[in-house]
Amino acid sequence: MKPKNKHPEKDCCSLCEDVNKTVEKTKKKKNKKSSFWNWKTRLLIIVLFLGIWGIARFVINAKTKSQPVLTDQLIEIVKGFQSGGLQTGSLAPDFTSEDLNGNKISLSDFRDQKPVLLVFWATWCGFCAKELPDLKTFTKEHQNDVQVIVISSGEVKSTIVDYVKEKEINFMMLLDEQKEIWNSYLVRGTPNHFLIDKQGKIFTLQPGLASLDNLKTMLEMVSE
Repeated sequence: MKPKNKHPEKDCCSLCEDVNKTVEKTKKKKNKKSSFWNWKTRLLIIVLFLGIWGIARFVINAKTKSQPVLTDQLIEIVKGFQSGGLQTGSLAPDFTSEDLNGNKISLSDFRDQKPVLLVFWATWCGFCAKELPDLKTFTKEHQNDVQVIVISSGEVKSTIVDYVKEKEINFMMLLDEQKEIWNSYLVRGTPNHFLIDKQGKIFTLQPGLASLDNLKTMLEMVSE
């Protein structure tokens, strides 16, 4: 006969304890495995995202480098010309304003006489100050070939008068305090140059800084 178990409760508890331990170990392994895969999945998603983003940036940069970069000022001017508001070959908007001596000056006053270099300018403009020596030289050398008219937009007369005396400016300065002339030429920044032929038509333009060579080239083109 088999000996009777003197402590059945003890054996049962031991068995239950072993089972519980096995279950706990299984749960821990599953949780650990699940956490591991969740971490790997997140990392993989991040890597894929960075890879796609990097490729997209590369393609965009490549396309940008292959195309000419236009400044905001030039873009606005091109838009204006394409919209039909201003076009090379079309009649330049006429205007009448005052010079610093109070004389009334109109663009049409110079028609059939000589070309006009119309420059939109400002005393506070850094690029205008940079091109000032070249503009003065150009005016002096070609005063018989072209009429240089500088439009100082949005500035009061006293400010311009003081600036002209200080810099010994030799070209004609006209007032445009309300920016009416500025707006009629769709100007968005300074300096900005319009070369108008003897017939009063827009021949060409030079947005931004213009060197002495740039100005001479424009004049040579309109004189051909």
